[in-house]
Parts: sequence; structure tokens; C-alpha cells
Amino acid sequence: MKRFPANFRAWALPALAAVSCPARAAAPPPAPSLEAEAAQLMVIASDASDITEAREAAAAGIGGIQLQWGSYSLEETRGVAAALQQAAKSSPAATPLFIAADYEGGSVYVPTTLGLLELPTNMMLGAADDENNTAILFYLAGKELRRAGINMAFGPVLDINTNPRNPIIGIRSLGSDPALASRLGSAIINGFKASGVLAVAKHFPGHGAASKDSHKTLPEISLSTAELRSTHLVPFEAAIALGVPAIMTAHIRYPALDSRPATLSPAVLGGLLRKELGFRGLVVTDSLDMRAVTSLMPESRAAAEALKAGADLLLIGKGSYRAAAAEIARQVRAGLIPRARLDDAYRRVLESKKAAGLFSPAADLSPFDKAYLDIAGALSREAVTLVRPGGLVPLPRDKKVAVIIFSPPRFAANAISLYRELLAAGYQASQYFFGIGLKPGELAQLTAAAAKADVLVLGSFQWTGEQNTGQRDALNILLNSGKPSVLLSLMNPYDIPAYPGAGAVLALYGMTAPSMAAAGEVLTGKLAPQGRMPVTLPE
Repeated sequence: MKRFPANFRAWALPALAAVSCPARAAAPPPAPSLEAEAAQLMVIASDASDITEAREAAAAGIGGIQLQWGSYSLEETRGVAAALQQAAKSSPAATPLFIAADYEGGSVYVPTTLGLLELPTNMMLGAADDENNTAILFYLAGKELRRAGINMAFGPVLDINTNPRNPIIGIRSLGSDPALASRLGSAIINGFKASGVLAVAKHFPGHGAASKDSHKTLPEISLSTAELRSTHLVPFEAAIALGVPAIMTAHIRYPALDSRPATLSPAVLGGLLRKELGFRGLVVTDSLDMRAVTSLMPESRAAAEALKAGADLLLIGKGSYRAAAAEIARQVRAGLIPRARLDDAYRRVLESKKAAGLFSPAADLSPFDKAYLDIAGALSREAVTLVRPGGLVPLPRDKKVAVIIFSPPRFAANAISLYRELLAAGYQASQYFFGIGLKPGELAQLTAAAAKADVLVLGSFQWTGEQNTGQRDALNILLNSGKPSVLLSLMNPYDIPAYPGAGAVLALYGMTAPSMAAAGEVLTGKLAPQGRMPVTLPE
């Protein structure tokens, strides 16, 4: 499949040249139709396979586009964003778009597919616990987003990860300490604010205790209101006090609050978020094409129910925004949704766009790559945590070292950063790379590689929830082989208890190039590990 439509250059690159940032747009029509107002509340998801469809939606007056997978360069992303804004300028609404992206590190790796720099994981930031550098990093990251034409970031994640088996949050969380998440979440928001990017804190009222994935089913979290208030709501309260411009809802049922999922609950959105916590910004739904919602009702009806409950900006995903806008208009005409609720959401969307400067030309943006990478490297070095001490950190210099890494193939290049540090320090080192799960015959290769070495450096990779059993079993075979070893927890640190036979254990919280280089510096003795475990590991 081609990365871009055949006519990409015909419309994207000229638009980039003409409108590297949105030009001043005329004020929206004084009396838009119900359908036009509803369309301004919609955000659809788009990648390289349907950019043409997204451009048509922009020309028809949709409120925003969420950019997803694309294998873009930054310049191509910028061209796409400029073309979409040009189309929105010519729409009947003549209103600039929210152009949004999931902006996280680790398991949500959308930024790298848009040509953006690789972001440290939230848990890595929690381990470093450096508010100043975190704020600077997201200021620079926000500048890069604006350079790419992206003006809305779906982040920070403020979920408190209290469930080690959480299948969808894990390293996306800053930690299990509400105070830590509040401090660093506020730092991220402040960084985005300074850069002019609209931050969307998520997932209210908290996704960290979930045991199921809301992309696949509707999770239920049976916590008391007291437990929610003392733990999961704390970082959202801090964000609201700071003036966070937008908050994203969770597709989770909280029986203590309502029988409906939070996204569709007036008690959660209108009651808890608006009235009790005093939030005055933009309420954004998580994507309404997720199974947690579509298992209950069609997306078009869910959009109407979310609006009725108190949501303002409705993420439709790959669904039909036209069907959703028509359903909202139908329900307003039938008296099922008060016209005032639609008008209020429409007003909030326009006010948010004005506050973000989308109606005014912005200054040209300069490259911030070096500064960004310097800060990301500093945070990565601060985050490396010595979870279990041992006599092998730093590694002995007179021994042959085998570095054996398990991870998805896309991280292979990042693993080289560690290997390079060992070679530069004069170690006799060999590196071996395996996928998350072993293929037939690879266990024999693994043990043969280990047999040639005196010391093993073993990298364990776990996204969220349960670890791959083949990887776990293979690592335990090596750990129990009698060879001295160091275990690197490369991503989610909840994998560490699975390896009781490990000697020294280092947690990296994300397999980025800077974090792997930092691990290499620790192993060679150039860097003393100083991170602190931001979550509590099970016994």
C-alpha cells in the first residue's frame, strides 16, 4: 500500500507552501445549522490510507482531525496538516481545525510514525521525578508538534496505575503515587501551555485500576467514591486547578458513580467533573469507535449520548461523523437534547480554538531537535533505577559479555545504543536480538550465545498486563544457568517479579535510544543509577 494518495504532492505540498500555519479565518456564520454546529464537535481519525477522506471532511466543516499511523516524515506531516487547514478555511464554517495526535512514549508510538522525535514513557518520567526537565521537554515537544502542524495533544495520561495487570495503561502512567502523578502531570501541562499546544489530560475519572482493555470490551472498576477521590481523581484535580484546557473521558463503568460508562454519564461529566470539581474547559471523549462503547450502541447514538451527558468534543475515530451529526441534530429537533447543550459545546469548541491561536497566524517555528534530545537524554539518565543491587553493576571489564535483548523489531535500532556504550568502554561484548516470543529453534540459539559469554545482560520486554510466557521461560532458563547476570526491565517494570533468580536488576521504563544509552552508561560505570521506582511492585 502506498503511504500517500497518488495525488499527495498535488494538494499537500502546495498547501504547505501557501499556509505553513493557518491564516486568519473569517468569523463563523452567525446562524449555523444544527448539523453544522454538530460537525464542529466531531474529530475523525485519519492515516495515510484515508487522508483524502479527511480533507473532504475538513472542507465540509468538521471540527478536527486526529492523525494516526502514517510512516510520515515530519515535513510530510506538516504538508498534510497544512492541506487540511487549507481545506477547512474553504469550508462553509471557515473555521480552523483541531489537528490532534496521541502524544505519548512507549506502547502508544504514534509520534514516531508522524516524523516526531521519540518520547520518553510516562513511567520513565515518573522514575526520574524531575519537574523542571519534564516541563522543558514538553515545551520543546510542543514546539515540534506546532512545527508539524499539530495543535492538540492527547496527553498527559493522568491515570494512577494501581493494577499491575492493567492491560492498557502500565508504562503510560506516571506511577501509582497520586502526588507524583500530580506534580509531573502539571509539569507536562505547563510545558504544553508554554509551547501553545492544547493539552488533553486523560482518562477521567481514572483508567489505572482497570483489568480489561476498553478498546475490546467495557471495563468496570468497583471502587468506592472515597477510593476514587483519594487516589485516582487527585491528579485531575491538580490539572483543573492549573487550568488544563481539556480533559478526556474514560470508557469505563464505575458503579459507585453511575451504571453508564463515564463517557456517557451525566453524573460523571456534568456532576462530578463540572459541578463538583469545577472544570470549565473542553470535555473530550475517548474514541467512540472503541468496543467499550460500540458494544452498547452505534457510534452515532453514542455521540449524541455523550453530548447530552456533558461532552463537548466527540472523537468519532473511523466512524461516520455525518451520521453522528445527523443523529445529534435529530435529537435536538425532537427535544431529546436541549439546544442549549449543543450551543454550549459549540461555543466551547470555538473558544478553545481561539485560545489556542488557531484563528491567528503564528510565527515561524525553529528546529528544537538538539535541545529536545538533550533533555530527553537527561531524563532517561535520571530515570534508570537500580531495583535490585548486585556486584555486577558496573560490569567487570575482564569478562566476555553477551547482551541478549527481547523486544518488538521496531526497537532493534534503539538497542544498539547500549551496545555502542559497551564497545566504546572497551568491553568484549556481543549482542543478540530476539522478538517478544521465541520462534522454533531460537531457544537453542539463545543458550548457545549465552554459553560463549562469562556475563549475561538480559533485556526483558513487557507492554502491559501479562508477559509473553515464552520470553519469560527463556529468560528464567538463562538466569538459572549459573552465569552471573544483570536483568534490564526495558519497558513495563511489573515484569521484574517474574525473575526471582536475577542478580542486579535495572529498570529503564521505556526502550528509547537515550534510555538504552543510559543503561550502557550505568553498566560501564559512567553513571550511577538515581531513579526511584514510581510504582509498587507485587511481591
